[in-house]
Amino acid sequence: MRDPSAPVPWSRRQALSVGAAAGLVPFGCRGKAQPDDSGDSGEAAGTPERSAEPAPWSPGGTLDTDRFPFGVQVGDATPTGARVHLRTHSGPVSLEVAEAQGEAWEVVQSFDDLTTTALPVAAEPAGMAVVVDLTALLPDTAYSVVFRDGDARSVVARFRTALAEDGLRRVVFGATSCFGGNEPWPSLTAAAEEQLDFFCLLGDTVYADGSVDAADYRVHWDAALSTQGLIDVSGSTSLVVTWDDHEVDNNWTLESVGETRFQVARACFTEALPRREGTGGSGVWRRLQWGQTLDVFVLDGRAERDAARGEYLSPEQYTWLVDGVRGSSARFKIILNSVPITDLNALFSNLGAEDRWEGYPEQRAQLLEDLAGVAGVLWVTGDVHFGQVGYVDPEGGVAESVVEVLTGPVGSFQNVAADLFVGDPQYLWMSSAWNWCRFDCDPVAGTVRVTHVGDDGQPLHDITLSL
Repeated sequence: MRDPSAPVPWSRRQALSVGAAAGLVPFGCRGKAQPDDSGDSGEAAGTPERSAEPAPWSPGGTLDTDRFPFGVQVGDATPTGARVHLRTHSGPVSLEVAEAQGEAWEVVQSFDDLTTTALPVAAEPAGMAVVVDLTALLPDTAYSVVFRDGDARSVVARFRTALAEDGLRRVVFGATSCFGGNEPWPSLTAAAEEQLDFFCLLGDTVYADGSVDAADYRVHWDAALSTQGLIDVSGSTSLVVTWDDHEVDNNWTLESVGETRFQVARACFTEALPRREGTGGSGVWRRLQWGQTLDVFVLDGRAERDAARGEYLSPEQYTWLVDGVRGSSARFKIILNSVPITDLNALFSNLGAEDRWEGYPEQRAQLLEDLAGVAGVLWVTGDVHFGQVGYVDPEGGVAESVVEVLTGPVGSFQNVAADLFVGDPQYLWMSSAWNWCRFDCDPVAGTVRVTHVGDDGQPLHDITLSL
């Protein structure tokens, strides 16, 4: 186990959030981060890499951001498909799908006379989303899509399908949360240049507090989806999305907002960002598989809370998560969590604990016990407005060797508590700087390289976890 007398495992450079320090953190028994300025990420020789892609597709036509102001979003890629969204106020459009073939793009599918789907809430206005579920695609292959209206066209959105069931290669994805300011979110424009395998939005993509009807919620979604950083990252890869509180209301519960408002907010969230409907009541929690490299478990930590019963997750979602993680054959099990499961009491004491997993101590303890000993588990979350790499539990806890990565904010107010805190080695690194996080998952080495990246595109922190 970790030596309690060991120094706090931060380098000066990590603590000040300047430059990058790399380390290897071995788990099983709790280990300490060893700063390694050599830049060695612990990557294994011979790990399969992603195949090369052509230069960006130039589909012809005239880019018209007045006709297509919200970009194009692709979500929840599978080995053979993906969901494509276009937010639009008017008129039928067409869609072209191009496949990467060698050094060129070839149009392989097209759709004409596409119109918006109805918003599934009674007495609300017509929908604004053109939704196309692509099928018959090839696994682990690059695709590009574009919408057209005559000569006018949208931006091009590039994405890659997931690995086949037996596929194995390095997978690199990104994540962030909390978009409430700092427009145009320059860090996301830099992230788009990497053409990641997918990008996770972990919640608080809009701050729609006080909204009542669809028109209110759409004002916030229109603003977010027309902001350059989100247009850019959405155009560079597929999205994996969940929500937190501000997509509905601050720290909301079903009791506080009521069923009608909840359904309107959920419909507007569904209209705005592409995702496949999950099996639960909210439709948010679901599993995405990237071959034998990783499984992504997307949680809904909001809609199914029951404080009276001590349930952060409904019994159905809880069982789905435990069975899925324990039964997964993928090397890594990435659990996307909109609110931290990390014990943050050393940082915050009990302040705000009722809104985190810590407010549901019995279910939290049981879940961590049920997942104890499963290799390759990594929790990823946002919400608290600072980036962090740390252990879920303090020394002696059942999850003392399990890591959670906090990412964001990309634009919301910066929680300076992260910069003022000095002490507990449970928290390996933290910073309030605006950021997104890059995860480089090497299934052969069994490592995930975690890099928090700031607004200037430069690393704030770089560490390699051995899972």
